[in-house]
Amino acid sequence: MTMEYKKFLLFGDSITEYCFSTRPSSHEGFGDQFSLGAALTNDYTRKLEILQRGFAGYNSRWGLKILPKILKYEQNIAIGYIFFGSNDSCAAGTQHVPEDEYEANLHKSVQMLKARSIKPIIVGPALYDGSKFEPPRQDEIKAGYIRSNEAFIRYGRIAANVASKEHVPFLDLRAAMQREAGDNWKDLLADGLHFNGKAYEIFYKELLRTIKDHYPEYHPDNMEAKLPNWRNVKEDGSNLDQFL
Repeated sequence: MTMEYKKFLLFGDSITEYCFSTRPSSHEGFGDQFSLGAALTNDYTRKLEILQRGFAGYNSRWGLKILPKILKYEQNIAIGYIFFGSNDSCAAGTQHVPEDEYEANLHKSVQMLKARSIKPIIVGPALYDGSKFEPPRQDEIKAGYIRSNEAFIRYGRIAANVASKEHVPFLDLRAAMQREAGDNWKDLLADGLHFNGKAYEIFYKELLRTIKDHYPEYHPDNMEAKLPNWRNVKEDGSNLDQFL
């Protein structure tokens, strides 16, 4: 055993950047909500380090540009997800990435992880409620930053296809959220695009299920905690040496 921790990379856009937030700004007054990042950190305590690398507003093109730097400066990553598409699928604007390029970007990103023996998971775009997201953002809408569930579905299919070709798991977040919430799926979105606690909890459950099904050695239930329980440590700490 060593005190060097392997890492779990969470790589994506704003939904990843905000995954430790317990109080979405558009849900003020609702109190603390479920936090994906905190839940994963709790599950993997003394097992894996959670490495959050989310960048609000980013797309797969920009993600592909920064991923090599993340991998350069963060050693010992064991498993990680790639979650882009909500911005790529904009109809226009600087965030838009054409479908063929989005597909190529995901392939390249997955291959970067594979080349370093990192276990990849691809996450597809979830759900979108324009009636809630667009009214306060009319300047962006006029500039072409228009999202739609139809586009989310197209880009989600591309992400699933990349996962199939690369022989890595695909986390169908859209299907999971619809299955859990049914006709009330809009209630999962804090502002029409970003997640509230209920949506993050669905994401969390699906992520652990995906890991259990495809990378069981990295499911928290199957990982050994670092160092023995304190009750088994000698007063002088001398028996810790064998674990260090």
